[in-house]
Amino acid sequence: MNATEQSFFLPSHGRMLAATCFAPERAKAAVLVVGPFVEERKGTLPAAVKLARKLAQDGIATLLFDFSGCGDSDGDFADTPPEAFGQDCEAAYAWLAQVFPSVPYMVLGIRTGAGLAARLAETHPEVAALALWSPVAGADFFKQLAQRRMVNDMVAYGKATESRASIEARLQNGETVDMDGYPISGAFYRWLHEDAGGSRGRSPSIHLPTFLATGGHDEKAAAAAFPDAPALTRCALRYPPFWNTVGHVDLSALLGETTGWILPFAGEQWSVVSGQNFGTSELQNFRTLELPNFRTSRAVLDAPPAPPTHGALFLHGWSGDRAGPHRLFVRFARALSARGCLCIRPDFIGRGLSDGDDSDASISGMADTAQTALDMLRKQLPPDAPIAVVAICSGCKVAIALASRNPGISRLMLWSAESMGSLRSAATGSRKTLNALKTYLRKLTRPETWRKILTGKVQTGMVTKALVKHETRTKDEAAWEDSVLSLFAKHRNPVSFVFGGSDPDAAGSRQAYARYCAKHGIPHTQHTIPHAGHSYYSEAWTRELIAITMSEMSGANQ
Repeated sequence: MNATEQSFFLPSHGRMLAATCFAPERAKAAVLVVGPFVEERKGTLPAAVKLARKLAQDGIATLLFDFSGCGDSDGDFADTPPEAFGQDCEAAYAWLAQVFPSVPYMVLGIRTGAGLAARLAETHPEVAALALWSPVAGADFFKQLAQRRMVNDMVAYGKATESRASIEARLQNGETVDMDGYPISGAFYRWLHEDAGGSRGRSPSIHLPTFLATGGHDEKAAAAAFPDAPALTRCALRYPPFWNTVGHVDLSALLGETTGWILPFAGEQWSVVSGQNFGTSELQNFRTLELPNFRTSRAVLDAPPAPPTHGALFLHGWSGDRAGPHRLFVRFARALSARGCLCIRPDFIGRGLSDGDDSDASISGMADTAQTALDMLRKQLPPDAPIAVVAICSGCKVAIALASRNPGISRLMLWSAESMGSLRSAATGSRKTLNALKTYLRKLTRPETWRKILTGKVQTGMVTKALVKHETRTKDEAAWEDSVLSLFAKHRNPVSFVFGGSDPDAAGSRQAYARYCAKHGIPHTQHTIPHAGHSYYSEAWTRELIAITMSEMSGANQ
């Protein structure tokens, strides 16, 4: 069955939520996906998109949306009152019911979104079924978030800068605390612990068919949170914690079982939606970029309030999407647009909401997407308007490839740039392995780590992969990168590099690019943010990164 994908904004109590609908020509059911918070949104998005496409082929429409202050939606997470999240669920469900009338409705909740999904189903008796992926209780979610922060602190400073008890005491006093680049407010902390996404302290009463997949994670919490589901189907599959895994995870078995469970709830009556436009003339910030092989990349425009005077193209990293790590691209693009800059942020093929599978990605293919986005940006700017490229991680390779083809790019802003071609030291993998090894050796000195190993709670196979399996390239890929560097040698516009002081690859890349730029007469600057990691997971590091980049770009656009 043919299906369409449309991204648009839908209103929720004065806020605008970024949403995407996967709609078949005729829908016989509709599913609302309620995702998780903070960086787990990025980790779960690929699976949610694949499920939505799979369901659309079977005649079932799916709506994905970002909560207020998350993803591409309005607002800042720290300033969003917790009650807004329930309101967002209601607004998204109301939209789905309006666009797809008279069909069965189902709700899928993922991680912290599971509680909200259950509350929504509880208050809407017409919901036919509820599916839950790896539900986690609010208190357990915060515990895991705090553990991740302390591990990152250990990498940056050699020790955790604050205990979990101290963090919780501050939040209980109403302070806002930086948790890996997300400012967590005291109100959000209380909501996690007291409301759990709904009425205070009370588990939702579930009296409809429920599909529960824990994957072997937080099983006790899931059982305690949903004790009253009389028609419960437990999925026995085990899978990695894909919401917190760098790179992409094969979840085809989970997607298959979930789809197979949902399909019988579809009705006999069809809702015809072919050709329907879900957006309005005032909400045209979403763009589609048509690529070779009938592929489509999807992008967001951040437009200034007045006609733009300059532009910026944002290029995300290998396993990221257009929002950037901890919403970094969203924040910076909106800051630039307030200064008259038109920004475009595409998802690469196989990433975010763009077509393709994760295995379809390549640096050269990413460069083709970037070229299409650059061409679109140019058409919407005055002639000769300066255009900067802002990139992170692998996106920096794409930026260099793009600049080698387009000498008119005014400036490259490269965050945590990876070394290309022959610039990459043979010690790169060794540094990554050594850095991981140091982290695990520290963990092995703790009694609780050994208890986890002895009871099978540590996935030692994943540890082995982290220690011995680092990034590799084929000879052809390395040769292609060298061909890009040979062309980039003629680049004469400024290049600004920013590195994190605790990024294990920063020193090698910084030295390699400094030598290369000096050799070929490329004007460049380099900045290092002390202690920052590869993706700048701290509010202080984020602010410094944005300030440095804004200062450099202001000079380029005068």
